[in-house]
Amino acid sequence: MSKVFALIPARGWSKSLWQKNIAPVLEQPLIAYSIQAAHGSEVVDAIYVSSDDDQILSVAHYYNTERLKRDPHLAEDESPLDAVVAEFIHRIKPAAKDIIILLKPTSPLRTARHIREALAEFKDFPTCRSLISVYEINNAYVRAYVGGGEFLHPLAGEHSSYYCRKDLPSLYMPNGAIYIFKVDDFMREEKIPLTHTIPYLMPASDSIEVCSANDLQLVENRLRERANF
Repeated sequence: MSKVFALIPARGWSKSLWQKNIAPVLEQPLIAYSIQAAHGSEVVDAIYVSSDDDQILSVAHYYNTERLKRDPHLAEDESPLDAVVAEFIHRIKPAAKDIIILLKPTSPLRTARHIREALAEFKDFPTCRSLISVYEINNAYVRAYVGGGEFLHPLAGEHSSYYCRKDLPSLYMPNGAIYIFKVDDFMREEKIPLTHTIPYLMPASDSIEVCSANDLQLVENRLRERANF
């Protein structure tokens, strides 16, 4: 039977917010919310935090999580997430049909329930190669034009700007909270599969991705709202 691994990538340096991944959020480090969600889901066999930073790895140890000291060249601003996943696979050596749930620590509003539901959807759709969490956005953007050159170009095709709103397809924005895929599907190109992808729909209110101090405040406000229900 295939195992399920949760991988939380958390580098130490961030140009937008110093030590962002362990910034305090209601008296807990930011990364703790992702670790606790993975533990609380009760569908994950092992949880790993990948980081180049000893302080982050110490926090991971405190929250009873496996630690993977990341190669420093994979912790730079331009380092692709795919390379971090590849390093995890090459070092931990999960089986080909094992499942990886990638949980960015900058999405602290993703809960244990979200992880359980997303994994169930992934398993119920055997022809998919990956699942990503999304939230719905205004479908009027289908009618938008792309600039930057001499002429405008319709974003979604030649006649898209003339569609009535009711005839437009739904639009979904990835929120960075959950990515799910199998090891063998990743290893075909050492990339997170981007074809045969299914969505896991989350509310926009739970889709805040922390990039700044203002985002941290928005997250705290949302957590307080939840606590008051």
